[in-house]
Amino acid sequence: MSGSESVTPGSLIDLLRQSIIGAISTATAPGKWRVVVADRPALKIVSSVLQMHSVLEQNVVTIQLITRSRQPYPDMDAVYILVPCADSISRVIDDFRVDSRTGEIQHRQYARAHLFFTGALSDTLLAHLRSSPAARFIKAVAELYIEYNPIESRVFLTTPSEQPFYALYSPHALNLVSRDLDAAADRLLSVIVSLGIRPYIRYYRPSPSAPYEALEPSLMSGYGTTTACPRIAESMAALIQHKLNDYYSHEQSNTNNSTKRPETLTPSVVIVLDRSVDLYSPLLREFTYQALVHDLIDLDRGNKYTYNIESTDGQPQSAEAELSEQKDPIWKQLRHWNISEVSQTLADQFEKLLKDNFGIQAAKQVGKKLTVHEMKAVLSELPEFKRLQQSYSLHIDLASKCLEIINRNSLAILSDFEQELVTGRSMNGGFVDRTSLETRLISLLDDVDIDSESDRRRLEEVPQCLTINDKRAAVNLCRLGVPTDREEEQFEFPSSSDQYRWDTMSEPENGQMRSRLVPAVKCIINEQISDTLSTDLFPWAKEAPPESIPKNILNINATSLRQ
Repeated sequence: MSGSESVTPGSLIDLLRQSIIGAISTATAPGKWRVVVADRPALKIVSSVLQMHSVLEQNVVTIQLITRSRQPYPDMDAVYILVPCADSISRVIDDFRVDSRTGEIQHRQYARAHLFFTGALSDTLLAHLRSSPAARFIKAVAELYIEYNPIESRVFLTTPSEQPFYALYSPHALNLVSRDLDAAADRLLSVIVSLGIRPYIRYYRPSPSAPYEALEPSLMSGYGTTTACPRIAESMAALIQHKLNDYYSHEQSNTNNSTKRPETLTPSVVIVLDRSVDLYSPLLREFTYQALVHDLIDLDRGNKYTYNIESTDGQPQSAEAELSEQKDPIWKQLRHWNISEVSQTLADQFEKLLKDNFGIQAAKQVGKKLTVHEMKAVLSELPEFKRLQQSYSLHIDLASKCLEIINRNSLAILSDFEQELVTGRSMNGGFVDRTSLETRLISLLDDVDIDSESDRRRLEEVPQCLTINDKRAAVNLCRLGVPTDREEEQFEFPSSSDQYRWDTMSEPENGQMRSRLVPAVKCIINEQISDTLSTDLFPWAKEAPPESIPKNILNINATSLRQ
């Protein structure tokens, strides 16, 4: 593990890293050199959490791609990290060829093979391995369950598609929904196994009277009407439960390790939701540091920020920083804070940094001669001080740019109006009617201090400028349970008792710019903790926890829902 990377308790990134390093380092005897062989999907997983030198430090001579022509190492063992598919199995077998008549070895790529699969290996593929000539060279076979992509310590991606809404909700994407749901379920299973929990699964299921339809676990005979909203959460919960049952059966029949039996694992609750439960939250502006940086600042490759620093000769030069909780402790500490708190905290911390630096304080004492010990202390502080100074400069620059854009475009005023539209409540908690909202919108568009010319033009030209795709996108909102046609009589849209409803309003703290909308997921988790979550709208996929286990169990180690 790189010295510049911090460890977060319960971090999915750290769990994934430990699984991979553990497989590589323990496959052969300590001190023996080895080769790592991977296919492209597995290599992508490895490189997402480990740098090349971290792998090579495990007595690894080289990392080879299984699909390429490779240099043989017949005197060294190979650690294979592969996805459990027929192509990878065939390539492993091809690395150890034996004459079927004489039994003589025709080709031996490595001394022995230690096979680690990213997910569950099917019985068919395992039987194919065991019956192949390569079986005599295979020292071990294990499943790591690392098929997930953690982008933060507690955030990971489940959908493989670049257009998940189309793949999951379109009635014309039946070939994609099957693939995406199955892949997402595999990734969720990997996370569950990595965390070492025994989940009791709940899922969002609107009332049967609402225009929703479940997808069959066989994936999926059809979507039915093009106006019904598919029950993605229900279908996903069924898939996860099915894969969990298979995993438990597999572990009980193939391992002597009693710690992997379901009854020995930590009981937890997993709640499966889809976007139809809350359409508002992703559309509204969030005033936390991380959200604003991604919303307002031009980042390269998702988390790379380029800014100017002063070089040693006093000239400005360009620098690139990676906004990562693993590498940037300031980003990790402040990313979920409100932007107004971030600016003040950065100023206070930077001032403290200067105050605590021995070299700076010594320089201020004009005329005083430093002792040898004091000079050594000054020199020892310089590298760390420069690193921290550069890090603080980065975040002061970022926070200042965010505040500048907010003030220049009157985003706080516009955000307040967005909140009124969604919550139906003003900042002081009073109810706002439609006439007041329309009047407020006209006033905002006429405000010369707000850059609204383009917004005004778009509103005026809506009927003319909508493309066919724009119109389809608006109509397709019905796939998320949103009424798009007042005259639609094919079905009735959900009433307040058909779908999940929650108190959307929260009181903003004094002096803070923040969203007043409470995300549905926060209320759902709070209701689960207090054991008040509706079993009609959120049934259990298989069974509720036994009476001996509280139904409000949640495996939450974080100090906030954002972390």
